[in-house]
Amino acid sequence: MSDETRHLIGWLALPAAAVANGVLRDATCGRRMSRTASHSLAAAPLAAAVLLWAGVLQRRRPLPSRAAAARVGLLWLVFTLAFEFGMGAARKVPAREMLAEYDMRRGNLWPLVPLAVASAPLLAWRRRRSESGGAG
Repeated sequence: MSDETRHLIGWLALPAAAVANGVLRDATCGRRMSRTASHSLAAAPLAAAVLLWAGVLQRRRPLPSRAAAARVGLLWLVFTLAFEFGMGAARKVPAREMLAEYDMRRGNLWPLVPLAVASAPLLAWRRRRSESGGAG
């Protein structure tokens, strides 16, 4: 199995992290803040967890190139959006309500999470490359 495939399989940890993040959010700040505020506050630790996980994967099974890291990031984003909108549809959440989470003009910071998902593999690849003096 290629390291790129292992990184794609590694994506499976992201929905688990997102669910755990949501449970924690609802049990803590979700009870005391507005929905928008609590969701926005919870976006930061989830984005950080995604970035950290990409770093762990890159240390364990380094991606061989910038192109491989970019491919993994793009596929992680596709998987994430499919999961998010698929779960929303299964829960019968209207599409306009799901899309409203992406409106940063309303104070929603959720778009930072898909941005982290898409960029994390490439950022982890770049960091490992710089730490190793430019080697892959």
